[in-house]
Amino acid sequence: MTTARSEAIAAGMPEQRLHPLSWLFELFNVLKQFIVPLLILLFTGRGDRYEFWGLIGAGVMVPLAVARYYSFRYRIGADRIVIRSGLLQRTVRDIAFTRIQNVSLHRNPLHRLMGVAEVRLETGGGDKEEGRMRVLGLPEAERLRQLVRSGEAETPPAGAGVADDDAGNAADAPLLQLDWRELLKLGLVSNKGMVLVAAGLGAAFQFDQGLARATLNRAAGWLWNQGAELTAIGPARYALAGLLVLLVAFVALRLISVAQAFLHYHGFTLRADRQRLSLARGLLNRFEGALPRTRIQAWTLRQSWLQRQVARFDLRVDAAGGKGAKSETMEAHWQLAPIADAEQVAGIINTVLPARAWPVDGWRPLHPDAWKREFKAPALFLLVPAAILVYWLHAWGLLLLLSHPWLWFQSKQWAKHAGYSYGNGLIAVREGWIGKTWRFAEVRKVQAVYLKQSPFDRRHGMATVFCDTVNAGSFEPPLAVRYLPLAEAVALHDAIAAAIAE
Repeated sequence: MTTARSEAIAAGMPEQRLHPLSWLFELFNVLKQFIVPLLILLFTGRGDRYEFWGLIGAGVMVPLAVARYYSFRYRIGADRIVIRSGLLQRTVRDIAFTRIQNVSLHRNPLHRLMGVAEVRLETGGGDKEEGRMRVLGLPEAERLRQLVRSGEAETPPAGAGVADDDAGNAADAPLLQLDWRELLKLGLVSNKGMVLVAAGLGAAFQFDQGLARATLNRAAGWLWNQGAELTAIGPARYALAGLLVLLVAFVALRLISVAQAFLHYHGFTLRADRQRLSLARGLLNRFEGALPRTRIQAWTLRQSWLQRQVARFDLRVDAAGGKGAKSETMEAHWQLAPIADAEQVAGIINTVLPARAWPVDGWRPLHPDAWKREFKAPALFLLVPAAILVYWLHAWGLLLLLSHPWLWFQSKQWAKHAGYSYGNGLIAVREGWIGKTWRFAEVRKVQAVYLKQSPFDRRHGMATVFCDTVNAGSFEPPLAVRYLPLAEAVALHDAIAAAIAE
């Protein structure tokens, strides 16, 4: 925005420029998207001719990136920062410190080598950063962050879990720190290796399908030839070879997951003060950011089967103000604990929630026939593909119906372990039995509550209560209390609605 008031404010502050080497990072930001195509073209001779046009376009964008550096100015006052940018169209942003919810520092290896940082200012009023300063010297970046924090309101947010006398201790002692042993466990129990391999294969096919197919065909041909040779020796050796291939693939994927855990979460530290949770992590690309307590809307606690074997959990929160954002500082979902034990999880949650709300006592069961509601819909749905397979394969198509016993058992176990709790200002839901999920939120953070009944629900006299919070969406499971007796569901709905109205 450009206003006369902002220009007048800016005129009274000393003007500053970015770090002298900032133009290098502007160049790198423009050119990095062309580095991989250029390397492929140089070393393999492969690629699309249109990529050459992209490189020519980069030559035009380079001087523009340098010009953006020379046109960027900022002024820091006692209670605000004013940023001026733009070549032909000038933009002046007047940002009061009290509006800034987060000042995050991003440092890749080049930043750390040159002692600089990229600074991102977030106000929470939109889906992107209010200001991005690429780049500042590290002392200037730290000074700006301290100025913003010192300019915030002194009163703690409502519902803060840390008492005034303990605020200093909470800020000094980290809530969670991950050493190499925890990072090793994180890599072993996560499936990031499989995700990264799948993403790499997808990118390879998208970039150069011929080269990717040729590589996969050669690998598949070698395995087929090895299998053919072993078949002559005997079926047992062939089966053993297949198991060895699976074992090698499993170990390789776990090693990739461990490497990803060390790169992404090295030096992970979570701290808290009266206003925010501060997080730092990363080996090569270092991230330092903060999440104001007031932005936390809902919590998700997970424990997969592998995590249960090492008694660890994964804790995330939904944050207001980051929906649809592309920047890491504006994420709608923050991972406060990629891996933590039960005591550490309780410490993090109770630092934010009031009155020691976690762990929850007094879980209430669902409707006695909740397992039927969970079983009938998928069981009936499977009848359609089973009928199609019977038409094509005759009696063999009936094999699909063998999944019904598993669905019955799974539904029984799900209903046995599911439950909800409402009290102490908290609404919480638990689900799952192989992998477990807990979803909960403060009632005062619930934006809307509604009752839902399907034809199946009406037949069994049950209903589901849905609680909407800010940024609730497809990334996390809904905060829904499923399959309650109708009278109990109506009472829960009315109680939450009354609490919201207050």
